[in-house]
Amino acid sequence: MSMNDLEKAGLPEQWVRAYERDAQGKVDYADPAWERRAARALAAFILSGTFFLALPGTFLGVWNLVQISVHRSHTAASAAWIQAHGHAQLFGWVGSFILGISLYILPKFRGRPLRSFSLVWTIWALWTTGVALRWWIGIEQTAWRFGLPASAILEFAAYVLTQKILILGGSAKKKPDDLGSWLGIWGFSSLGVALLLNLGLSVWLALVGRLPLFPPEWDNTFLILMIWGFVVVTAWGFSTRFVTIFLGLQPPHHQAARQFGMGIVALLVLALARRYLLADLLVLALAIYAVWALRVFQKPARPAKLVGAYRHYPAFIRLAYAWLIVGAILGVAADLMPRATGLVGASRHAVTVGFIGVLILSIGPRMLPSFLNGRELFSTRWMAASLWLLSTGCFLRVSSEAVAYSFGGNAWNLLPISAYLEFAGVLAFVINMAATMTQPLPAWFSAQGISAQLPLYWYLTSFPKTRTVLIQAGLKTLSKTRKAPRSLSLAEAAAADHADLDHLVVQLNAFFNERQPRRVGRNQ
Repeated sequence: MSMNDLEKAGLPEQWVRAYERDAQGKVDYADPAWERRAARALAAFILSGTFFLALPGTFLGVWNLVQISVHRSHTAASAAWIQAHGHAQLFGWVGSFILGISLYILPKFRGRPLRSFSLVWTIWALWTTGVALRWWIGIEQTAWRFGLPASAILEFAAYVLTQKILILGGSAKKKPDDLGSWLGIWGFSSLGVALLLNLGLSVWLALVGRLPLFPPEWDNTFLILMIWGFVVVTAWGFSTRFVTIFLGLQPPHHQAARQFGMGIVALLVLALARRYLLADLLVLALAIYAVWALRVFQKPARPAKLVGAYRHYPAFIRLAYAWLIVGAILGVAADLMPRATGLVGASRHAVTVGFIGVLILSIGPRMLPSFLNGRELFSTRWMAASLWLLSTGCFLRVSSEAVAYSFGGNAWNLLPISAYLEFAGVLAFVINMAATMTQPLPAWFSAQGISAQLPLYWYLTSFPKTRTVLIQAGLKTLSKTRKAPRSLSLAEAAAADHADLDHLVVQLNAFFNERQPRRVGRNQ
């Protein structure tokens, strides 16, 4: 805003001088607006991810499993519906969570926070539309010859733009030397390969196929790339930071990065060559190596961080890694015993629900609220319920599917029970996160932390609802402007409008007292 514009606007002298200081770059504190915009973008990915988790993912999975159980045949459910369910889970739920969290934290880790969020919102729109379209094509099969490749193009475009931010937006420092960064690089590289395969298969089916259905062998290849190449590897990368911190583990073995890289490249080659037994043997070796490298089952160096979360969540994180090993073992068994048809599904379920699902439901409620503008988890009891229900359902599903598909009997009756338990666990997680995101922002400081020397901009940007409080308390100029200068203190703003500074502080005290965090350790 130019000086002429300021004078025409009739702003007080204090505001004019503050705008001049801003123009000269005389602002020496971090802009809280960035964090709010980043949290808003992350919230969009989390909300769309939870939608895909609850409805297209889990609900459709329950429906498919009930059909299979009623007819006592694993072919009773539509293969296209099963693939649509899997796509919604892997891309819609897990993929959205990984993309959102990566775009939120990785630029900060690399020392270059995002300056513009338009590209992030474009990525969200492309990814969400592509996943939703792919799910709808699998269910309705309407205009699928156009919709199937279109969904693949949208997803790949979102991936390319994500890499533009994560790679070109990084710092100019030397290449990373920590295990977590390298696992993230290999995980996203695997996602690129999987999306290219998805695009190629989608175009091929649109040209010569009869249904929007990947052939079984190529579907198996695609799932290995997505589950073991991208999702699991990226989860290991995040674990080097968050699981290590939350569980108080010793630092991971960073020197294992090269071995992981060679193993993941070999896995991609074997999967594309459709050498499934060798690929699954390598997966088992990588899973065992990951447990060792991450020190998940070794004696912790520090107590786990339990405040604000279900106190037994560290045990469920370790349970998730146990499921990872179980899933890898079942995958090898499925290759060695192809007549035991239930082993393939049991293996994938142990990994996707037992490992990925339980890991997200353990870490998500502990991590995401703090990312979303420093919120508190709504309820640790709901967190506990989600973990117990999902874990129990997963145990019943994995143990009964292998038996029911191969030998029949009463094991068929356990399948729908497992589905209902898992769906209940998912709903508990979704409700808890929704309630967390709709709570008022807590004020993580006492009333004594309110200062007349703090910038007015900080109050307005960190807690937008203070605008109404301050205008009613006497800051009339604030009602005439959209954005306050960053260097204008609360005391200067009060002097500009001849407002009672003590009254302003009292009103802010009342505002923040209503938003104090719940008592530490309180179990809601």
